[in-house]
This record gives sequence, structure tokens and C-alpha cells, in this order.
Amino acid sequence: MPHHTGEHPTGNEDEYFARQNAELIKEMRARLDTERLSRERHSHYMKCPKCGADLAEVTQGNVVIDVCPECHGTWFDAGEVDLLRQASKNPLTHVVTDLLELLSRTK
Repeated sequence: MPHHTGEHPTGNEDEYFARQNAELIKEMRARLDTERLSRERHSHYMKCPKCGADLAEVTQGNVVIDVCPECHGTWFDAGEVDLLRQASKNPLTHVVTDLLELLSRTK
């Protein structure tokens, strides 16, 4: 029977620490990837997809749209087109007319 003196780790100990290190590295990589993705998304937040300028939020009726002051692009978030459709069905609401007027002024 081999006698372990404490001076040299056994093969099982080497394997154990190698697994521990691999798990720590995996966790650190996952955390770094999450942080990188967050920074990447933040760098694109409220930026014009066409020219990269900062977008401005403009309220038209009950709808907030994003307008680029540089290229005059107009960007809608999810659901905003549906809000415009609903508003245009109501004869008392002039959201679509206001929106078209805004778009013609920004050009």
C-alpha cells in the first residue's frame, strides 16, 4: 500500500483541483460574457440604426416615437404602430395627422 507523506499531492487531488479550476474559469468566462453583452447593448441604446446619432423621443398623441435629428429617420418600438392604427380609427384623435406633420417638419 503506497504511503502518502503530504509532500506530493495524489493523482486524485490533482484531478480535483483541475476540475475546481476549470469550473472557476467557466464561471468567470460566463460573467465576463454577460458584462460584455451588457456594455455592447448599452452602447447601442437609443442610437439611430441608420447613422448612429442619438435618438430623440417625441410624443405624438399617446404615442412616443424615436426620431433621429441627423438623418430624420423615425423608429417605432414594439406596439407603437398598433397604437397608431388604433388611434387612426378614432375620428376624435389626430395622432396620425400630427405624426405626418412632425415627419414633414424634420426633413
